[in-house]
Amino acid sequence: MIKYFLIGLVTLFSLVGGQNIDALINEAITLYETRHLNAANLEMSRDILQSVINKESKNLQANYELSKVFYLLGDRAQTKNEKLALYHEGMTFGKNAIKIDNNSAWAHFWYVVNLGRSGQTKGVLNSLSSVPEIKKETDKVLKIDPKHTGALDVKAMLYYELPGLLGGNLNKSIEALNRAIEMDSNYGLFYVDMGKVYIKKKDYEKARWYLNKVLTIQKPTFEADYVLDDQLDALKLLKEIEIK
Repeated sequence: MIKYFLIGLVTLFSLVGGQNIDALINEAITLYETRHLNAANLEMSRDILQSVINKESKNLQANYELSKVFYLLGDRAQTKNEKLALYHEGMTFGKNAIKIDNNSAWAHFWYVVNLGRSGQTKGVLNSLSSVPEIKKETDKVLKIDPKHTGALDVKAMLYYELPGLLGGNLNKSIEALNRAIEMDSNYGLFYVDMGKVYIKKKDYEKARWYLNKVLTIQKPTFEADYVLDDQLDALKLLKEIEIK
């Protein structure tokens, strides 16, 4: 582990010192996309993107990519307080990106993902005040890019998590996820989330089908997500409903 850390530091310093901004951002993306190979890649990605913003505070992509990285760090954190602090950082850089370009789908998307994750961490009843903003931001992303599958997933899970009296609707959740799957059939998250919806509907046969589908994906859209999250989440949910 020490060896990998030292190699990482050398790589980071050489990148920051010798490459142009676009190359640095691309390297940061490569690092977070390969975090399943080396956990330290995520922190290295964060540090590179922060170095870019230190040089160019109004760099749109660096801000929304850093918003994404803080979301990933938040998901990996162990305690509620750590998670909330990291999601807050993610929201900050997402807001910065929105200020730079209000028509950037990715700026709005990573902002709302961090906002939604913060709400999930606090619990639905403690975060109802953020629901209108989540809806507004998600609709904004889909207005800019109607084929944004990530925003469709956010919309689906909002319908899934909210009580019916507050706008929850499992059928609308399924509709949004079906649209996402039609556009990207290799993203395991959509099948995991569909499994969750059918579990909530107590349709365990369909839930099992979608969760088992995750395990058959040969070329996942996002390999790190698939290895670190989607496979494990599917297996966990299958275990929970194996006697249903």
